[in-house]
Amino acid sequence: MDCKKFSDSARHDEGPAAAIFAGARIVGSVILQDMQTRFGRNYFSFLVAVGWPLAHAMFMIGGYLLINKLAPIGDDPAIFIATGALTYVLCFYPGRSISLLYLQQRQLLGMPVIKPIHLIYAGLVIELLTAAIVAIVICSALALTGTDIIPINPTEAASALGATLLLAVGLGVFNVVLVALIGPFYVVVYVMIMVGLYLTAGVFIPIWMVPEPARSVMKFNPLLNLVEWIRSAYYASYDPDLVNKPLVLGTALVALFLGLLGERFLRNKFYV
Repeated sequence: MDCKKFSDSARHDEGPAAAIFAGARIVGSVILQDMQTRFGRNYFSFLVAVGWPLAHAMFMIGGYLLINKLAPIGDDPAIFIATGALTYVLCFYPGRSISLLYLQQRQLLGMPVIKPIHLIYAGLVIELLTAAIVAIVICSALALTGTDIIPINPTEAASALGATLLLAVGLGVFNVVLVALIGPFYVVVYVMIMVGLYLTAGVFIPIWMVPEPARSVMKFNPLLNLVEWIRSAYYASYDPDLVNKPLVLGTALVALFLGLLGERFLRNKFYV
């Protein structure tokens, strides 16, 4: 990576547009560096990065369909499980992978022109692109098997998907700060937390089938509310107004704010 080129550009160019352009070039170089480090110079091996979350989602969907021929709601069990599995995968993997990119590429912070925020942005670009590919492949596979993937409320579905990606971004940025403060062990903690949220998110069983004492606690799970949100776009019996959208959006925005705040004021913790 040519550090001098970016330093000269930052020194001689003036104005916010030039600064944004220089920052975008740095982020692009970090992305290429990360892809070469993880996958070699053959960029087709980027499919490996897509393959993990894709295989995870397909395993969840396939396993459920092998056991359950009828859905607890609606006529198609594929839609029921896909709305839960895809929501979880799209939320879980960006939050984990962005922090892993920081651990793998933090030696780049030895270059004066590269800041922690550049690693964060690079991770966001890679993981959002990966999430888009995973979502497209799964929806295409379901459509090819004859599943009607068109929601009855496309606007609500788009809002739920946007909220899912916003939570993934917020968790990813926040996790980078915690990894910088605590160390790589925090990635394990994050995985355990997400597994706990997953088990109480109603992915396989709708919340109305859960006994009331547990249901009251589960309602505070943002992942559960995301699953309910996306299902409200597919099932008329789901009322989107009953979804705790402020909890989901508030969790995402608070995590994003704390992450950006930590990157700004704890920047010295990021360097090796």
